[in-house]
Order: sequence, then C-alpha cells, then structure tokens
Amino acid sequence: MALPSNSGKNGGVSPILLFGTLSLLLALTVAASLFFGSVDMTPSSVADILKSALTGAQTEDRNTWNVIMRIRFPRVVLTALAGAVLSVVGILMQTITRNPLAEPFVLGVSSGASAGAVGAIVFGWFSFVGRGNVFFAAFLGSFLAISAVLALQGRSASPVRLVLTGMGVSAFFQAATTLIVYSARNEAQARSAMFWLVGSFSGASWEDARAAAVVLVLLLAFCFVVGKELDLLLLGQTAAAQTGLHVKRLQFLVVAAASAAVAVVVAQSGVIGFVGLIVPHVMRQFAGVRHRALIVSSALGGALFLAAADTIARTVFAPQEVPIGIMTSFVGAPIFIFIIKRTYHEDRD
Repeated sequence: MALPSNSGKNGGVSPILLFGTLSLLLALTVAASLFFGSVDMTPSSVADILKSALTGAQTEDRNTWNVIMRIRFPRVVLTALAGAVLSVVGILMQTITRNPLAEPFVLGVSSGASAGAVGAIVFGWFSFVGRGNVFFAAFLGSFLAISAVLALQGRSASPVRLVLTGMGVSAFFQAATTLIVYSARNEAQARSAMFWLVGSFSGASWEDARAAAVVLVLLLAFCFVVGKELDLLLLGQTAAAQTGLHVKRLQFLVVAAASAAVAVVVAQSGVIGFVGLIVPHVMRQFAGVRHRALIVSSALGGALFLAAADTIARTVFAPQEVPIGIMTSFVGAPIFIFIIKRTYHEDRD
C-alpha cells in the first residue's frame, strides 16, 4: 500500500486551526504533567513555583522547587521534544519508502541505535570521542540498520516485504543488544544497558532537553528545505526523477538526518516504538499529504502523544512507573495491526 498521492486535496482542516488546537492541547498536557507523579502537587504550589522561576524570586519551598523545576519540568519538555522528533522521522521514513507502515521502530532504526548505545555503555565503544560516544555509537547503529533495510528492500514496493525486512533487521540488532547486555562485566553496567531496552525519561535534565531542542530545530529546518522534493517523491521515484529530482541523493540525506535524530532520542531515552507510525498516520487525515503542513502538525501531535503517554506511565502505578516504551507499544501495536489488516483488505478488493 503506497502513500496517498499528492494530487488530491490537501486536507479538510485549516492549518492554523489544526496547529492552534494541537498547541493548546500540548500546553494543557505539559501543565497537567507537573501536577502528577509519585508526589501530587496542588495547583497553587505549582503556580507559585512557575511564577518564582519566571520572576527570579526565591522560594522557601525548595523541595517543591526541586520536584517541579529539576525533575518534572525538564522531563516533560524532553518527552515532548522526543515525541516530535520521532514523529517527523516517521514521516521521512514513510516518504522515502512510500509506505505508511515505515517508522524507526518497525524498520529497526531504533534497535540499531539501541545496540550501538548499549555497546558504548558496556564496552566503551568510540570512547575517543569523549562524552559523545553513546550518541556516536547510536547514530552509527541506526544508520547501519536503515541502510540494511533499504538495501535488502531493493526496488520492491511491497509493504509486506519492507515490514518483514525491517523485522528481520530489528531482530538482528535486538539479539546483538541482548548479547552485549549478557556480556556486561558487572551488574551496574547491565542495569544501565537495560534502560535502553524499555525506554524511560527518568533522570531527564535541562541539558538533555536543550540537546533534543537543537536536534528538532535542525530536523525541521532540513524538512522545510527539502519539503517540495519530499512532495515529489509521493509521485513515485520514476516520476520524481523525470522532474529532475536526484532521488538517491535525497534518500541518502533523509536517511542520514533521520539516523542522527533517532540516535539522539535513543541515547537519551532508549527505544520508544510506534510514535512515528501512529502520529503521521493520524495527522494525514487532518493535514493532508503536503509535507510542510504535515511535518508541523506531526511534530505537535507527536509531542502531545508522548507527553500524555509519559504522564500516564509515571502516575498509573505511582510511585513506580511503567517504562514509556511499554506504554507506547500497548497503544501502537493495535493500530499497527489495524493498518496491516486494512492493507490486506484493500489488496483483496
């Protein structure tokens, strides 16, 4: 099942209305997330802390300040940014493969990044680059994974072949990750490596959020620069090439940008699946298929989805929290099955 053509109407919802609605819902979700957790906060206490943070005034309640400003606020900001990045990467993956089932988790990109990150933690891979070795290893793993999928897919446009190829590549890197964890020299290394297998935003800091913000801005800038070229790819590779588009070069640039973005998210939060599948699939129903509007709406939708999922994950069994990767899989797996079922239904028709 190919992506919808760019020749149809661009969507039934005004972009301004769509962006405004998503932005409002995201702001409400971020605000609500500050109240919930292992320690419940009253609206007045949260408002006082935020007011003191904006004005620079001192507050006597340092415990509440630490919980809000050093734990919850940077966490929800990082979560929203990660959701936006994963959603935009999902769009890029779906466009270059012309397949609505493509996304970082399904195609093994996240698994490749996870294997690289865990290898850097356990074995100290690429330690010569200093503190950035985890990101560098994650980037290399994600780039190898998506390159392998695209190479094995070849010229085939079959969505089933793409998904099966992605599953095979993902299984390989998951097995490699498990082997690396099993080879850990001590328990602390194994526990740290396990973090990347289930996904979590615990321990998020403002430094992490700033890094994710930079990645998102660069990714969005890249998408806007190549937005028209991405629209042309919806016509098919042959038709796009006939317009003068250098398809292979664009695919390489997209793969490199997507791999780098996923590497940053995985290095900070571990493997989080299905965000890049769910959000673009939903947003196309409202924003249409033209990439510039679709990318903005998906970034906002991804931020909203993951921020809400993380808030639920850390409150439903408080003071324990459910790994965010498990939460998104609970939601994403049924939707993935629904898309597969609809694909086969259309094939029969």
